[in-house]
Amino acid sequence: MLTLKIIIKKEQLDQIAAGTKKIEYREVASFWTSRLFDTEGKRRKYDRIEFINGYNKDARRLITAYEGFTTRNNTYYIKIGKIIK
Repeated sequence: MLTLKIIIKKEQLDQIAAGTKKIEYREVASFWTSRLFDTEGKRRKYDRIEFINGYNKDARRLITAYEGFTTRNNTYYIKIGKIIK
């Protein structure tokens, strides 16, 4: 299973857990482009997203299905699927 890991703040994690946040926005930058595309420019096929609240190894985590992404106005719109864990 391929997992896209995203570090987010507590407020955003709470919104995802409550089902009110369905899109995660990230600026088009080399860091996110390398996560979303392979070296040949093809989209990576993730199975899920792991949202992590901070950088501690015991940080709160939430795993959701990955529903793909779109690009608009220099922003990646990462679609959040149903909560898995």
